[in-house]
Amino acid sequence: SHRVINHKIVAKIPDELDDATMATNFSRALTVNMLTEQVFNLKDKKILLCVTGSIAAFKACEFIRLLRKQGCNVKVVMSNSAQDFIGKLSLAALSDNEVLTESNQSGLEHVKFAIEFDAVVVLPATANILCKAGSGIADDIISTILSICEQPKLFAPAMNFRMWQSEATQQAVKKLKDQNCIIMQPEEGALASLHKGEGRLPDLHEVINELRQILHIKTPLKNKKILISAGPTRENIDPVRFISNRSSGKMGYAIAEEARNMGANVQLVSGPVSLETPSEVNVVNIETGKQMHDEMSKHLDSDIIIMCAAVSDYKVEDIASEKIKSTKSSISLDLHPTTDIIKSLAKNTEATIVAFALETSDGKKNALKKLKDKGADIIVLNHPSEDGCGIDSNYNKVSILSSDNNCYEISKNRKDRVAKQILKFVINMQD
Repeated sequence: SHRVINHKIVAKIPDELDDATMATNFSRALTVNMLTEQVFNLKDKKILLCVTGSIAAFKACEFIRLLRKQGCNVKVVMSNSAQDFIGKLSLAALSDNEVLTESNQSGLEHVKFAIEFDAVVVLPATANILCKAGSGIADDIISTILSICEQPKLFAPAMNFRMWQSEATQQAVKKLKDQNCIIMQPEEGALASLHKGEGRLPDLHEVINELRQILHIKTPLKNKKILISAGPTRENIDPVRFISNRSSGKMGYAIAEEARNMGANVQLVSGPVSLETPSEVNVVNIETGKQMHDEMSKHLDSDIIIMCAAVSDYKVEDIASEKIKSTKSSISLDLHPTTDIIKSLAKNTEATIVAFALETSDGKKNALKKLKDKGADIIVLNHPSEDGCGIDSNYNKVSILSSDNNCYEISKNRKDRVAKQILKFVINMQD
């Protein structure tokens, strides 16, 4: 028996776990090519960033860094007042492009911007530039560029709360919205003037999500909190030795990056790995299983929890305070089970829980048992000994099993592509 979800065939998992029935039923599972391929990232997008004179101008540095880490080409234009808050050399170094200012523009270079870029972002956007742009004034480099460019425009305001609330500013905002510009709502909180109110620069992750939307990049996980674990854990034997495993963390990090590309607020709890920290992802580094459990327990309000880490099953009961000397021909370690993180979290959260399993025999049968025993909603079964996939590889092939008796087979592919398909499966299960 099969059912169709968003035009994708899903094989029903048998209620009985006998090998013959499982083999027959699972042979029907469709090799996934999930959904028509969609663009979920900012790679190769050309962004024109206009920086105006606000105390929040320094945040343009981090904004550029986040965009560049995701493969964007960023060109920066600065107003004269912006240069009073931050040096153009910093922005030039971060963007790897010369910064355009009033003093160094040549000829009609700014006119070329009308066709060269995919989007224009004004960050921070002051009351001055909002009012100028709303009224069609073009008397400096940034207001002139805004009057020429017809690309999608995104304004991220930052100013004193009274300036934001002034009638002139709000009228300018309305005019710009009528011209199909996107004006973000400034955040409320403590301001540079020591007042409290709305006027803080919006969170950069939210700015980038707005940018994704105006570029027609799908963000199906926007406003969703996703908690992900990745990598191995280490359980100490003595000050220099520990029990661990060969997990590289590549699969968990790939899921974190794809979830970010889909607009999610991502919290990544990572064991010791040799991977670059993903941009726009909050990363907490841990070592032991207990540390991972304690950190993940702080985020029980997440919408989705993806337990991709390879947590050590056992720990040494009495850790030696000094290095164990190699004077004996053999030693014995008293090992005790570590906390079952998935089972613990499942009892205390309403989140959709995605577990991972790695089996070397009877994979699907054991994965189904783990799915039931741990109280997860979905389990992803790795196949570490097939086609050079799995541990420390850049490729993976997996079977996705769910608690509502459905299965997907994802054939061998790069881990980032597998990650995208896993997330699409989770999204479709929630729809």
